[in-house]
Amino acid sequence: MKRYKLLYLLILVLGLVSCDLDKEPYGLGDFWKTEADVIYGLNAAYAPFYEEEAFGRGYFWTGPASDDMIINRDRSPDEAITEFRTAVNSTSGQYSNWKHMYQIIRRTNDVMKHAPLVEMSSNNRDVLLGEANFICAFSYFYLAKRYGGLPFYDYRKPLEINKARETKEETFLRIENYLKESIKHFEAQSLWKRDDKAVGRPHLGAAYGLLAKVYAHWGKFEDCKQASEKVIQSNQYSLNKSNNNGYSHLFSPEGEKHEEVLFNLVNRPNRNEGTITSIVLMSKTLSSGTGWYYFAPTKSLYDAFETGDLRRRVTLVGAGDEVNFLGNKTILTKESINDMRTGYMCTKYAKVYEKLAEWNWESGADIPLLRYSDVLLLHAESIITLAGGDANNRNLGVANAASSFNEVRLRAFGGDLSKAIAQPTFMDLVNERRCELAYEDERHYDLVRWQLAKEIYASATTQSDPRGPRTFDPIKDAHFPLPQKEIELTGFLLENNPKAGYSSFK
Repeated sequence: MKRYKLLYLLILVLGLVSCDLDKEPYGLGDFWKTEADVIYGLNAAYAPFYEEEAFGRGYFWTGPASDDMIINRDRSPDEAITEFRTAVNSTSGQYSNWKHMYQIIRRTNDVMKHAPLVEMSSNNRDVLLGEANFICAFSYFYLAKRYGGLPFYDYRKPLEINKARETKEETFLRIENYLKESIKHFEAQSLWKRDDKAVGRPHLGAAYGLLAKVYAHWGKFEDCKQASEKVIQSNQYSLNKSNNNGYSHLFSPEGEKHEEVLFNLVNRPNRNEGTITSIVLMSKTLSSGTGWYYFAPTKSLYDAFETGDLRRRVTLVGAGDEVNFLGNKTILTKESINDMRTGYMCTKYAKVYEKLAEWNWESGADIPLLRYSDVLLLHAESIITLAGGDANNRNLGVANAASSFNEVRLRAFGGDLSKAIAQPTFMDLVNERRCELAYEDERHYDLVRWQLAKEIYASATTQSDPRGPRTFDPIKDAHFPLPQKEIELTGFLLENNPKAGYSSFK
């Protein structure tokens, strides 16, 4: 997959409507006639992922609600939301992020509508419809984690654009159905892997893996276990264990396309022609003025890594750590990253700068959106939960979860068998997910679904997190307020959180 900039060359995006759905392609009667048209349409559905407020900065605007990172620049509206001090979402970044997801949703619906009617092979049709249903489900789930119940667009009812939210239960049912439809088409072609021309694009492993994640957030752990086992038992995927430090290799130009990555944003073959995620996180001081230093990792995250955990150096650095950028090895000092308020800088997506000759705001790093290690940990979590381990029984050791859990854990310690945990507990799982998936859009939403957010955020100190303790209300703050601009665009048809049935499954 290359970075598609074909945003419907034949389709004008006209104005704003509810959910910012692209309007009908009026006057384009010759479009959607050939297989090539459908491919163009699907390619256009991927394009919003690469926008600045999608998976550049937009990927992170709600992330600082967790204890892993803070907003490192002056963004008062976003800070108020992530510190749970407001019921109004007036941030432009989060609104734009919402808009891009609904652009993807609308465009995938166009593919779902037209692909069955265009002459092509059944193989190609299954692949196109499998992809369209997957990325539609991915976009809805991405929003559902943030906002709960959502308004849905259905190509069978194209005039119903300004729609009320559906309940959270109805929302998750819809997402489940999109993924089951994706699986149906991928299974018809036994599509567990993609060829080199479609690297990064979804397949059966991605569809079952995302379904497992949906079930975990839904609290359906028997279903989560079964979906994750479909991925594991396929024997099609593995963790990157290259050079006894596979985690580092995975987040490098050499290893970023490893089969561990089930779905990701893949950039052009030439570096510094792709996503801006890396530079969003980099210190301006260190990068000679190029870095945007929008987000900084906390000492709390730094301290979560055990001694010997190889993931820490990949994930974040601070004073005293050696870095190697533009071919120059240097020991960091406080002064060299003095614009990072916490004293730490995220480096998870920055390894590509080791290969560049100069700083560039587009590093070209691939951005993984779903990984096999996540699926393994979801499998372990489902076993622990079904055995009775949860936030209320957090020290219960569950031997049956050890295989999936330790596969991830041992990779982090270079295969050191002495680091295996024979009976992992719920809290072992909590910390393992934190360290493995830091800066990958998981921590806050995990804490909320585990009912740990109130406890964890209240326990912070100004040493572990410069914000100190924060007050999280499990009812009011279960989801973020909807973007206010979107509420206004619907004529206030959309109702804000918290609202029974919309911000909870009850």
